[in-house]
Amino acid sequence: MKNNYPISYILIFISFIFTIIWYIIPDIYVFWLNKYFLNNWNYTIFFLQLFLSVFLHWGFFHFFFNSIFIYMFWTSLELFVLWRKKYLIFFIFIVLFNGILVTILSWDNTNTIWISGFCMAILSYYVLELRSKNNPDYKWWITAIILNLLIWFMPWISLLGHLFWVIGGILFYLYNKEFLRPRMVWEAN
Repeated sequence: MKNNYPISYILIFISFIFTIIWYIIPDIYVFWLNKYFLNNWNYTIFFLQLFLSVFLHWGFFHFFFNSIFIYMFWTSLELFVLWRKKYLIFFIFIVLFNGILVTILSWDNTNTIWISGFCMAILSYYVLELRSKNNPDYKWWITAIILNLLIWFMPWISLLGHLFWVIGGILFYLYNKEFLRPRMVWEAN
């Protein structure tokens, strides 16, 4: 029997596991995105840190609200806009793009966890998809992006993290529109 679970459900499950691990082993936060491993020339752990930091949360409330967002938006994009293969490419591109930029441009002692930011990338892609279909609801979601960027005034919120996630979502949308979609149509013929 074919597995029809969206990849976003798998991401929610992995995030849930890491949230539970945090309560058992708080030292898991050594994998917050920061420059520690990069400054110590440990590129293998830094690369691992790029991906593990995406699944870390500040606890169950943070996990819960991000999971609701994932369920509402990521699943819709995966099922209606991006098929599974592209969704995985999107996830990997966004994590690498943002992780590397934020690491390079942040202070040495900055620690970042990412799943909220990935929601911003999905939201920016979703806005552009709605706009391309002439759906006026895209304007409301632009407001949501702006509000999420403004929360950086709160302590422990990264403006660079949220901003680069939005930019990454826009860049992948443009890449998908210009290169991936025409190529897939051409290959189907």
